[in-house]
Amino acid sequence: MTLLAALRAPELRLAFRVTVAGTAALAMARLFNLPQGYWAVITAIMVMQASIGGSMKAALDRFAGTLSGAAWGALVATFGPHDTLVHLCLTLAAALAPLAWLAARYPVCKLAPVTAVIVLLTSVGGAQSSFMLALDRVLEIVMGNVIGLGVALFILPSRAHDVVLTTAARVTDLCADMLEVLLDPDMTEDMRQGISKRHAQLWAALRPLDTAAEEAQRERRTWLGDQRDPAPLVRTLTRVRHDLVMVSRATGSRAPSGVAAAQRLEGPQAEVRRQGVLFLRRAAMAMRTPSALHGQEQIPPVEPVQAATHAYLDMVQTLRAEGVLRELPRGVTGQIYTLSFALEQLSQDLTDLHARAEETIPPVRRGEKAAEVTAVMAGAEPPAAAPPQETPPPA
Repeated sequence: MTLLAALRAPELRLAFRVTVAGTAALAMARLFNLPQGYWAVITAIMVMQASIGGSMKAALDRFAGTLSGAAWGALVATFGPHDTLVHLCLTLAAALAPLAWLAARYPVCKLAPVTAVIVLLTSVGGAQSSFMLALDRVLEIVMGNVIGLGVALFILPSRAHDVVLTTAARVTDLCADMLEVLLDPDMTEDMRQGISKRHAQLWAALRPLDTAAEEAQRERRTWLGDQRDPAPLVRTLTRVRHDLVMVSRATGSRAPSGVAAAQRLEGPQAEVRRQGVLFLRRAAMAMRTPSALHGQEQIPPVEPVQAATHAYLDMVQTLRAEGVLRELPRGVTGQIYTLSFALEQLSQDLTDLHARAEETIPPVRRGEKAAEVTAVMAGAEPPAAAPPQETPPPA
């Protein structure tokens, strides 16, 4: 990995933003002589997320929880008794109960109980009034939020749309791995035992994709990010995962050796496997290349997958017309029909994935750059630039 590529790594950019936000918050807290400036530093660090949309959600949660918790905590601390341990416990219960209900009903206020407890316990036996403590804490949190959002917006900003594409590329690669294993004619028993683990990995990879899509939607609503809607891409990848579950069930047991129908289907099935895996690999590359090729990626064609799937389905219909399938055991026939349906659904969803990727990925730059990226995607050398044409002198 080159130095430039390392500097572009999302982890390093996030670490740099967190460092800048924390340092700036400390400087501002000392400049304004805040009594508990470390809350501004902690808030600025907590606000920094992998994307602008994530930072916006963290800032909103932090502000809503602090404002509601500080107001209620100051009110209870002012009028609630706390001269004895019993009274203090009762006052603390009065402060926690409604805020805990509020946090359970509205997750944006999940920090309200914590803030109320801090205001209440800090004001007990202190020289400063509970309302001044609450005001100081709100000001510190507001300062941390403003600094955190400012750093997220202007210091190496990371858009949630890019996070969606990167995460979707990982999910697509996992789908390619799964399809390659499920349609492998030489699948061993160890490989078959590991399919459940692959399904778990694919399902786990879809969860951060949902989170990134929500953050991208938040950026779209505030016009701070890409206006392309990533939700259709997420739904399509979820359907592809469901198709692979059906393929897994259809290939759960190997057909008896020597079955003529299975032998005649081996070739079409191998072609479906090859074209499907190739499409998914290249689609993942296209989703991943906006950060590497600056938005010059090409979406791979889906027509070869459709042609291979149609050839497989045509072979199944031919075997059915010849009466071959009626001579097979019911379990084998059911397996063939189930796999046919699963592959047909997979082909339709891959076609949908092609369309959703075209909608979600930034448009290709025209001209020589597009031809160069096409060559890179195909694994070939980029075409040489054509020499400039000389304009003949006027007669």
